Amino acid sequence: MTVRRVLAWLMLAAGLAAVIGSFLPWAYVDFPAEGRSQVSGSFLSDLFTAFFGVVLAGYAVPAVRGDRLPARETVFSVGAGLILFALGAWDSRHLTSMTAALVAADTGTTIGPGLWMCAIGGLTGAIAAAGMAVADQKRIPATSGR
Repeated sequence: MTVRRVLAWLMLAAGLAAVIGSFLPWAYVDFPAEGRSQVSGSFLSDLFTAFFGVVLAGYAVPAVRGDRLPARETVFSVGAGLILFALGAWDSRHLTSMTAALVAADTGTTIGPGLWMCAIGGLTGAIAAAGMAVADQKRIPATSGR
């Protein structure tokens, strides 16, 4: 199996992980009286992150079959992955600061598996898409300038 094919499978798995992570709990909050509760993204943010995960996984399918991704699809794939990573990083900070402001300062907030899957899946997918572009550039023979 070539490096390019491994990167394509990695990109597909990263996109699917982001889609699944979109609907899992994004954070857990420990309330003093009620106990532990889970927080998910809003319906809109769930669909937003799922959309970018589908973009990442969708552009990986032709690459898994062995097709070369055109430059536009590579840019969209890298962009979708970086947006997922940025959303995961921003939401992790936002959820922890928001819950700390809403409840007593002694409560604990931990990031849930959904946000981890979105952020790590996005970053992994972006790196895999960029790696495939580099592998494709090395594979193309240089032409003479006649």
